[in-house]
Amino acid sequence: MTIRGSIDELTPLGASGWSYDDLAMEPLLVQALLDGAVIGETIADLNRPDLADAGLGDGRCGFRIDFAGAIDPAQLAFITVKPAGGDVELPRTNLTGFVDAFRALRARLPGAGWTRSLLGGLWTDRVDARQRLAGRVAVGTVAPETAVPVGRLIESGFALLQGALAPAGLEARAAEAAARLPGGPLAPRGNLDSADLLAGLPGLLFRDAPLALLRAAFDDNPLVCRVELARGTTGFVQPSTAEPLPSPAECLALVAGIGEGRLLLDIIRDSHALPEFTPAGESRWLAGVPATVALAGAAGASVETLALGETDLAVIGPGTVYRLRVPEGMTGLLALATPNRQTPLRFLRGEGGEVTLRHESGASLVL
Repeated sequence: MTIRGSIDELTPLGASGWSYDDLAMEPLLVQALLDGAVIGETIADLNRPDLADAGLGDGRCGFRIDFAGAIDPAQLAFITVKPAGGDVELPRTNLTGFVDAFRALRARLPGAGWTRSLLGGLWTDRVDARQRLAGRVAVGTVAPETAVPVGRLIESGFALLQGALAPAGLEARAAEAAARLPGGPLAPRGNLDSADLLAGLPGLLFRDAPLALLRAAFDDNPLVCRVELARGTTGFVQPSTAEPLPSPAECLALVAGIGEGRLLLDIIRDSHALPEFTPAGESRWLAGVPATVALAGAAGASVETLALGETDLAVIGPGTVYRLRVPEGMTGLLALATPNRQTPLRFLRGEGGEVTLRHESGASLVL
């Protein structure tokens, strides 16, 4: 017996999909089970022209099972559908049932320390992050002065460190080099201007205030693995999708302005706290900015604008959506930082990771 099929939809009231056996003379009887008990069954004989076009007989192999009673959404992840008398479990399409199950669990247990993403992430993105921060301050692992910007990162999804790069921003030679370089990702082995800018970045990004915040959020030394230069108005971006990482929800973006003027930073308010999944079942932490913007639009979100001078630095959480508006004569600097314990996936493929600059603090820049 060669059985193929899938569960295309799973709700508290029923399941639908298809099941086909190219050797069977009759349509299959399929059963839905929960904890070993049959909660519904039907014959897989619904007409599905799409399956006929795919070469699955005459296409009459679809099914819709109505459960005997409504199922607790938290139990959907544990429902199996299989042909009667067999042990072949039909696979699910995407995250069928799991999204509803996790939503139900989170609603039922609001005090649990959920991360905002099923991918895990930083402790600052846990729903109990405020309590954890208070505990860390109490035992001395986070200094009181660092707790203030960490608290803003938790509550708003970003923290603006005003004057963190004082008395001056990037030193003059590196700033002049940045002005001559084109926009886009910084090439680690470009020209002399690239070398001058790279040499000045550790001393800029790893100053006391930003370094303390990064260490507190990461529980590790920071590793900057991507640097970009921006001019004009950029599109909206989200740190978790900027670079393929083993743990995409463990990163922070650093934004600074190089040169005289005021760089404008537009942030979609509370975008770090939007629901994780799109209606299609995709995690917005991986699906990209359009998915997050669509969720923000449905939630009626608004945009907050910050003005950064050359001595200011913004730290942006992994799920926060933002864009830059860089005035003429100024250059926007975007850096992606991750805990030193993880390595960007492209480095593992031999793409980058050739240039390493270590700061005296233990932080590093690797491109």
